[in-house]
Amino acid sequence: LTFTVLLHLHKETVETTSPSQFIDDIKGYRSACKSIGWEPKKDCTAYDVVAFHANLKSHLTNTPINTTIKFENVRLNNGEGYDQATGMFTAPEDGVYSFAWSFLSKKGGTVYIAAVVDNVDHVYTCIHNQQSQYISTSGNLLYELNKGTRVWIRTLYSPATFIHGGFYTYFSGSKISSI
Repeated sequence: LTFTVLLHLHKETVETTSPSQFIDDIKGYRSACKSIGWEPKKDCTAYDVVAFHANLKSHLTNTPINTTIKFENVRLNNGEGYDQATGMFTAPEDGVYSFAWSFLSKKGGTVYIAAVVDNVDHVYTCIHNQQSQYISTSGNLLYELNKGTRVWIRTLYSPATFIHGGFYTYFSGSKISSI
């Protein structure tokens, strides 16, 4: 196994080196940069990931209008932004975030859902008088948030007759870019 490095001088030259020599070279470059006062702010590794994923533990029936859905089964909560007690995500830092949700209802079910950012509805998804045995619908919201901005999912228009629990109904989000 060798690494190939391309150098452009007067002509192209190809140098091959072993993986251990390549790592030593990188360490040397970093050391040289540090000695002149320049250090990269971020390394090549992933860190400071803000992401959550949670689903319902049990079915919801006849859920009143304007009820915040609390996804109690938290599977991931990097950055600690999602609060299962309130069902709300609070942005731990400024950035552009992506949110996704999905819910399942059964025959005869009617469910209207809103994605809310600080008390303002931004996206609606719905199932009205479902005629199949079961049906699922989902939604997505991309939004620029400031630290402390809250996002949640709530019912609207009419009571939600049936929302299936378990892995069928979930809410997730992640920071995709810094501002």
